[in-house]
Amino acid sequence: MQKMGSILGLLVLGILLAGCTTQPPASQENISQQSTSRGCQYNNPSCGSDYNCVDNQCELKSGCQYNNPACTDDYNCLNNQCTLKKGCQYNNSSCEDNYDCINNQCVLTVVNSLNSCSNQVTDTEHMDIFDSHVHIMSKVSASQIISEMDKAGASMSLLYPIDGDDDSSSLDAISQYPGRFIAFVDTPDSPQPATWLTQGQSFVTHAEAQLRTGKFYGIGETNLRYYSGDITPPPTVYVPADTPVWLQLVDLSAQYQAPISFHFVPDDTVANAAFEKMLSYNKDATLIWAHLGFNNMPLDHNALNDYLLRYPNLYFDTAGIQNMQNPLPQSNSNWALLANKSNNGQLNEDWKQFFETWNSRILFGSDAGGGSNGLERWLNYTDNTSNGAPQDAIGHWKGLFANLEYNAARNILSGNARTLFLKEQKQPYDYLVSSYGKCYHILVNSTSSVSALTFNQSTKAITFTVAGSNGTTGSAIITIPATLVGGNFTAQVDGQNVQIKEDSNSTDTTINLEYAGGIRTIALQGKKI
Repeated sequence: MQKMGSILGLLVLGILLAGCTTQPPASQENISQQSTSRGCQYNNPSCGSDYNCVDNQCELKSGCQYNNPACTDDYNCLNNQCTLKKGCQYNNSSCEDNYDCINNQCVLTVVNSLNSCSNQVTDTEHMDIFDSHVHIMSKVSASQIISEMDKAGASMSLLYPIDGDDDSSSLDAISQYPGRFIAFVDTPDSPQPATWLTQGQSFVTHAEAQLRTGKFYGIGETNLRYYSGDITPPPTVYVPADTPVWLQLVDLSAQYQAPISFHFVPDDTVANAAFEKMLSYNKDATLIWAHLGFNNMPLDHNALNDYLLRYPNLYFDTAGIQNMQNPLPQSNSNWALLANKSNNGQLNEDWKQFFETWNSRILFGSDAGGGSNGLERWLNYTDNTSNGAPQDAIGHWKGLFANLEYNAARNILSGNARTLFLKEQKQPYDYLVSSYGKCYHILVNSTSSVSALTFNQSTKAITFTVAGSNGTTGSAIITIPATLVGGNFTAQVDGQNVQIKEDSNSTDTTINLEYAGGIRTIALQGKKI
């Protein structure tokens, strides 16, 4: 029996050993998979679902991903964190007395003793501000910038580094104050030629790698043609706008849906021709022409109108309007060109019409921290601490835009930046109209800029203006209270009848229509009730 037990034990041991030796050796494929655990390749599946491949390393996701649905409706994915949208929520109590919560904003509504209403008062003092063009610099800390933003009512800012700082200065501020800043990939300048240009293809590779991280929302601000003072050629920086390296960056803008911003003074015919080639180069890129285009040159609303009509992917920001404190007839007093009489004036009629007509294509920017007096600009962001820069810059801008129609001011000060950078849904245009002593909301959702909506109480006609680029097609969805105008509408665009799709229920009539690009007048005619 003892001998038999020994034999059985040997048999068991043999079977176990045989089982081990039948395991195949590690294949080349297995070795490859093991090696990727220490690194990864962009967009390959070697990282698990809870990880991102960043700089060839699998990094645990810290929150949401840009443009994914991980955040609920009341939150944005900002710097990989789900951040509560600034504003109010429909019918909650976060708005003060005499304010309504409309499109997540507290809006002052005026109702007179006859219970009739006007359009929303353009209360710029209480409007949210997204400053789309400021600079962070070594002389001003992130906490000081936040303090100035809070005093101004600015919920967010787009930071551009300055003073030779690299992208890290913006990222440090973002990490300190999540949800308050975004950053673009910097295109650093130096005495000619520009640093990013001399690096050539390696800079393009660097810019794409930065965009892949999800930490950056665009590229720029790049000085293509820039004067550090008055225009006396040659310019301080000049890069032909059709330079191949720059066009590769424009392609990155299209590929990553990341706006690209630039400074260009159109004072030279050869430079302008190259610039026009760039503007038409990639229709899928989003182009931001800083400083209302002209900056050091006298501003020209007719020229800006022409550019917007020709290039549907072009935006302007308002940053750096030179010599804000200088009245006419002093040289280069662009602020005085915008305003009626003085620094504290409101927009003159020509500029008022321009800003309202193109209200969805203009971003507010202050250029605080920019230029040789950057520190002084921050000191005077909302104050009069320094004589070296315009006093109370944000207050001046609020005053300047106070005579814009409410929807136009809202879009320029904040809404456009939130749509363009944060990919928030574009808010509908909301117009209050009066009929027989009662107030009604007419909503317009449109791919175009919408302005100048009126309602004729006696004829029941609704008219408004849309503005888009030539050669494009625009569309609008108009929601009209059923108690304001009866159904069976007819529609005209510039006096010509157009087909519409009309849906009605007990409360509203919704009209869908399309129209050719350009500046058009829409007229809707409904039945009298």
